[in-house]
Amino acid sequence: MLPFVSSLDELESCAPRHVLLLYSGGVDGTYLLQWLARRNIEVSALQVRFGDAGEVDSDVAKWRAAKFGVSLHAVDASREFFTDFLPAAIHADAYYQGQFPVGSTLTRPLMAKVAVDAARQLGCDAVAHTATYTQNSSLRLSGSIAALDRDIVIAAPFLGSQVPRDTKVEMLREAGISFETGIYSVDANPWARVIESGPLENPENILDETVFTLTRDIDDCPDGGVEIDISFDRGLPFEIDGQPTPLSDLVSTLNVLGGLHGIGRFSGLEDLPFGVKNHEVREAPAAAVITTAHRALANAVFGMREFSVRATLAQEWTNLVVHGGWYGHLAQSLAQCLAKLDEPLTGTVRLRLARGTMQVLRLRSEHGLYYSRFRENFDQWMSEYSYGPWLTHSTITDAVRSGRNGR
Repeated sequence: MLPFVSSLDELESCAPRHVLLLYSGGVDGTYLLQWLARRNIEVSALQVRFGDAGEVDSDVAKWRAAKFGVSLHAVDASREFFTDFLPAAIHADAYYQGQFPVGSTLTRPLMAKVAVDAARQLGCDAVAHTATYTQNSSLRLSGSIAALDRDIVIAAPFLGSQVPRDTKVEMLREAGISFETGIYSVDANPWARVIESGPLENPENILDETVFTLTRDIDDCPDGGVEIDISFDRGLPFEIDGQPTPLSDLVSTLNVLGGLHGIGRFSGLEDLPFGVKNHEVREAPAAAVITTAHRALANAVFGMREFSVRATLAQEWTNLVVHGGWYGHLAQSLAQCLAKLDEPLTGTVRLRLARGTMQVLRLRSEHGLYYSRFRENFDQWMSEYSYGPWLTHSTITDAVRSGRNGR
């Protein structure tokens, strides 16, 4: 058996004994289930869910898998998503090339982890997924699986085998499975809803309002906007308007509130292998709100060098995980460093959300370096120690943060 299978022909000629298929319940995965069943290859299907964010519910996916004699194992990975994966993205203000919040970058390595664990439990010798060469998810899934288990076979047959979507839908229809297929391909998790394909493939086309489901058009937003306070502890949000709120509930609340006021629409081009780019549209209201508040607080708390170095490390971490390196030593080390750097990032930011815009109205932090916190004795401290060449910006920052000059 090949260690990596990249086409249907290879999968047929070197058939694994037992395949674990990452299965959402959609067209591509159901077609591959049918293809494997026709060749009498044993399959177990695994649906990894993140709350209610998936496009196909477990009952429908279970019924579709059962049509080919395949059992479905459904796992809700929401808890681990909010405890181990999303916090890393918040610490890094993780936007792809500064354009839009990362989406599947956070879920694919977690899906790979769940898949490897399930494959070991079920005795599978291969893990398969349906990502194509036009999707960076292929790098994220395959790279994560390989990092977690060097011995398991990775099957990504649609990298080298292009089967038209219409062909897949027709073959499944003949098998008694119909799909209400839209013109868009959607991948959703609690942090971001990613929409692509159809007319979106060409960025020259005007975006149609039917693309969006989480966010209102600015002309349909309520008058007056809304003001909210978001409080952070060590770089992570934990309160809305003074009410302690678990991160999962906080994200859900801000998705609704931000979407109501037209916050969180993104559009940009993602780099793919071989130098081409793929157009993606995203909805991420909570991500937009939290990142805006987090950046404002970071600007108040971090010294000039801290802010600059942190931004560089955050971008490097984001690039690594976007291209499949979540479990690599460098990405793991950078994630720990960013969390450590965020330790003094505690405070509250008030934002005004109105018709697609966000404005920072006020911020407060016990570690803030803004001059008004130290005006009574800062001048005296400076004259006492003098501003010699040894007194760098970093030494001033460290002195202020240590409380030698604070109130």
